[in-house]
Amino acid sequence: MQSRSRIFLTFALFCVLPLLLLSGLNFFLHLKSSKSLLTEQVEDELAHATYDFDDLLRHRQRELNDVAASDALRKYVTAPQAQASVVQASGNDQISEVKDSLTQFLRDRRFYSAVAVVSPDRRLLSVAEFPRSEAKDEIVFHSKDLLSNQIRPDEAVWTTSEQQAQCTLVAQPELGKTLRCTTPILVWEEHPKARGALVADLRTDVLISSIVPRSGVPFFKREGTSSQSVMVIALDDSGEIVYHTNAALKHQSENSMPYFREVAAAMIAGQSGIQLYRSADGDEWLAAYAPLQSTRLSLAVAGNYSLAAHYARRNGWLGIALALLIGSTAAMFLANYYQRRTKSIERVTIGVDEIVKGKLDHRIELLSNDALRPLADNVGLVTRQLRDQLAREAEGLQFQSFVRLSAVLTHDLKNAIEALSLIVNNMEQHYEKEEFRADAMQSLTAATDKLRALVARLSNPVNTLSGEHKRPRPVDLVPILKRVIAMTAAQARVQHEIRIDLPETLVALVDGDRMDKVMENLIINGLEAMGQKRGTLTIAAGETATGKPYFSVSDTGDGMSERFIAERLFHPFATTKRKGVGLGLYTCREVVTANGGTIEVESRQGVGTTFTVVLPSGQSKRGE
Repeated sequence: MQSRSRIFLTFALFCVLPLLLLSGLNFFLHLKSSKSLLTEQVEDELAHATYDFDDLLRHRQRELNDVAASDALRKYVTAPQAQASVVQASGNDQISEVKDSLTQFLRDRRFYSAVAVVSPDRRLLSVAEFPRSEAKDEIVFHSKDLLSNQIRPDEAVWTTSEQQAQCTLVAQPELGKTLRCTTPILVWEEHPKARGALVADLRTDVLISSIVPRSGVPFFKREGTSSQSVMVIALDDSGEIVYHTNAALKHQSENSMPYFREVAAAMIAGQSGIQLYRSADGDEWLAAYAPLQSTRLSLAVAGNYSLAAHYARRNGWLGIALALLIGSTAAMFLANYYQRRTKSIERVTIGVDEIVKGKLDHRIELLSNDALRPLADNVGLVTRQLRDQLAREAEGLQFQSFVRLSAVLTHDLKNAIEALSLIVNNMEQHYEKEEFRADAMQSLTAATDKLRALVARLSNPVNTLSGEHKRPRPVDLVPILKRVIAMTAAQARVQHEIRIDLPETLVALVDGDRMDKVMENLIINGLEAMGQKRGTLTIAAGETATGKPYFSVSDTGDGMSERFIAERLFHPFATTKRKGVGLGLYTCREVVTANGGTIEVESRQGVGTTFTVVLPSGQSKRGE
């Protein structure tokens, strides 16, 4: 069950994960694309709205300039300064003409709330305005009982040198913020400072609403919802909402829209930019804002990002769900197919495991139509061949063990014969010496014991090429060295110079019997290396700088090449002697290594060879 789960999870990882990554990337790109598209649209709408507002304001200024330049208005503002008889005779006609002109001007243009005429002596002469009641089709004209501060012109009109309308933002109790545009009425060209003024109040909310129809086209529409997709907001520099798509918020403070606070702060500061904000109903909006030139107003066009990204989010989550469904289905199909195809492999694997455990008679059973049946048959054939091979190798190992044992015994027998040969050769010359006969008898006894031990080993099992190893114990190497020297090197003093440098005691933690063989082998090898040519054999012992006991055997023979030392020395059946077996140094290394020591060699061709054996110290053990 766990295996099936792991297989399914493995295929799911390779099937589901790439699809999820692709669907997630597609989700991200669609959201980014929706935001980029919405950003482009709101910026484009804002650019058109600000341009339309500036163009609309320029048209209004030209209208006012045309009215201020009319002859009727010039005569009207000069009449009060003329002779009293002229005023009485023509005053009624001038007022009637001005009334008709201003009334018709307001009726044809819905942007104005009032128009007033001011005399050169800065007296308010007449005012035409829409009434405060609901009957907005009738225009009220006043020329009497006017208050001086009812509608006041911009003071700059009395000093400007151009006949150009100047607009400033003023507050109206009933209408909120309006644009008051003041245009000079030049009376006499020879006296430019003698001028009147035409004052008109433009309704900023009407001005802005006239450019909203273009911006009010929905960018995105989601079926089944009444959510707005576009919002237009205008603020003045005090934070008052001059215009809002939601008429209920018009003429209120920006504090009534706390969610809009960051954007409002930037608009009040006269900045341009684009920001995201979240409305009270939780929708995200993307607002582009910029100041309106020649006014203290700032306009923002906002698009509903939640609506714009609705389809991208819906399609994105749908893509992720489809990726999970398709990936999981594919993973399940592949897992089942894989399990069907690998069931035979599992049987073969179990069978091979049984064979590896040693059950070579185990058979792998598969159906005849199984694709892996040839493999199972081949495994069975190989197993049978392996059983036969193992049987033959067992026989070969037994024979090889016997051959190696014979080689080891032959080597030891050769060393014993060499020792006896030295005694016999010296006996012819020194037999009359009593001291020599005593030493010879002792050496003959030792050689006889060794031969007897060799015969005894023939009936004992052999564990290694070097024989069985006893547990190491503290042994004084000096007596062993002296005994071996007496048996081997002492008999060669007639032909070679024997130098001995031994301390009084030298305790090592070793198997003394086996170490005796190592010493004997190294000394005999040194004597044989020098041959019939007279040479010097040096046997020394002591302690290394680290306090470990060692003994060394040096000869002045022919030496060995570096290649022979690196490639063949210490290898079984490798020798430089004509009649050598090649197991002596191999056996020495096995014994020294088994006792926790090391054997090192230094040799130069034509100079000689030195073997040094370093062993573990036995002082602490001896102290106990």
